[in-house]
Amino acid sequence: SAAARPKAAACSPSTAIAELDLNNVRTRIETGGNKWENRAQGLPAYEVPKTEDRSGAHALFAGALWMGGYSPDNQLKLAAVRFRQVGNDYWPGPLTNTGDASIESEVCLQYDRTWKTVRLDASRHNAYYQCLNDPDCDTQLEYPDGYTIPSVYFEWPAIGDVAQGQDLYLAPFTDFNNDGDYQPTDGDFPGFDLVGNVDCRNKVREDPVPLFGDENIWWVFNDKGNAHTESGGLPIGMEVRAQAFAFSTNDEVNNMTFYNYVLINQGTQTLLNTYFGQWVDCDLGNAQDDFVGCDVRRGLGYCYNGDNNDESGQSPGYGLQPPAVGVDFFEGPFVDYDGIDNPLTTNINNALDSNGIPYKGIGIGYSDTVIDNERFGMRAFMYHNNTGSAQTGDPNNGPQYYNYLSARWKDGSDCTYGGTGYGGVTPSYYMFPGDSDPLGWGTEGAILNGNWSEETEGNDPDDRRFIQSAGPFTLEPGAYNNITVGVVWARAPGGGPFESVNFVRAADDKAQALFDNCFKILNGPDAPDLAIQELDRELIIYIKN
Repeated sequence: SAAARPKAAACSPSTAIAELDLNNVRTRIETGGNKWENRAQGLPAYEVPKTEDRSGAHALFAGALWMGGYSPDNQLKLAAVRFRQVGNDYWPGPLTNTGDASIESEVCLQYDRTWKTVRLDASRHNAYYQCLNDPDCDTQLEYPDGYTIPSVYFEWPAIGDVAQGQDLYLAPFTDFNNDGDYQPTDGDFPGFDLVGNVDCRNKVREDPVPLFGDENIWWVFNDKGNAHTESGGLPIGMEVRAQAFAFSTNDEVNNMTFYNYVLINQGTQTLLNTYFGQWVDCDLGNAQDDFVGCDVRRGLGYCYNGDNNDESGQSPGYGLQPPAVGVDFFEGPFVDYDGIDNPLTTNINNALDSNGIPYKGIGIGYSDTVIDNERFGMRAFMYHNNTGSAQTGDPNNGPQYYNYLSARWKDGSDCTYGGTGYGGVTPSYYMFPGDSDPLGWGTEGAILNGNWSEETEGNDPDDRRFIQSAGPFTLEPGAYNNITVGVVWARAPGGGPFESVNFVRAADDKAQALFDNCFKILNGPDAPDLAIQELDRELIIYIKN
């Protein structure tokens, strides 16, 4: 007889929507696992540059996390959404850590919201309580109008309900007095790393992740709140602690947004051949005239216009000399334990996994003297079209979602090098890499013509979607993983639509440097204090600091 399936909680679909709008981008996230879309009106919601009257062009239409793997009894466990038009795979709230990875409907409802915080408020809060605890600091002098704690600090979900089986700590916080509890009136605040204590490059798997950005939206969701009615996959028992963030700057970072997901397997099953991925529907202005491609060395997927005029369609177009948009897959899940510090190598034969697939060396944590901290970067890039094609169209069920995650077409055939990527000879993990894969990481060492793109193949532009994924790896019960991605937008002043891709690449290098610095903006030195001494017909200027 068939094994009984675990009963899902009767959670209702999420309804909460939040807007990230600090810099030159205005976009949306939802607590149901999707982002960048206005579902109520069937319109995109990634406006860049943003306008006062919200009449500008949009660079993206939708995005979501996909994840899937096989249980030891060969059942596919998978969670994925696209537009949430036909169902849901994700619900708000944290899961229990007691083995059943469960959640009650009232907890889903409680967490159907987001928490928006600002780094400057955290700095002010910290400074006030530092002053309170400093006998040489006069709070009445420093704060003559007093100080009011931001209301969101009292609502911050730092502590889980242990009696219900949740983890003790949920949303990150700074424990000002180190008492293990969260109390804003004791100086505690949402967990921005104000002093740079966190070394994200050398973290181990369970290290806490702080809040990033000048403006931050935090929320938590799961794949166990109800049956998976979008993908049809069986639930994993995954809890996802998410944050969307942005910086306000005077350079290319002002056109970027970033997303970090801490994924915790609260279930009891080990999943084999697991993949995590970021799915993107990249409607760049007019959705019907797009090309896509990837930069293997940068871990970047990008979308650009198929001609040099992005006309208006369902949404406003960008017009002549259109921009490009890219999504950088900064970090993916941890590579399986193997007891060594894997080398950073350009020799693919020295970078094979146990199945002979070259993946080690594409990612972070290599040759850093730390054992088993290696993380995947973008290990595959696949596109599909907005069609019902049985080969290259939108997925309709769990196995088809998993095929796209694992660099296969909807019908299970390999992506192949050249042409449209379908029906060729040489399997390829990266579609349309241009000249960015000279070593053949995507073709298991095979060096081919070296410049495969939509343009070189003469493809017809269309409504493209793509998936950036990482794997395969073994997902253990209780495992912590991270996915961090960033969206980069740029517009070249001339040179045609692909020249905007080159500008995106240059901007992405700045985004990568920001990620490498644990999302700490490097500020220049403060101007010195000057003292002036007046003498007879001369001034002497002293630099005081």
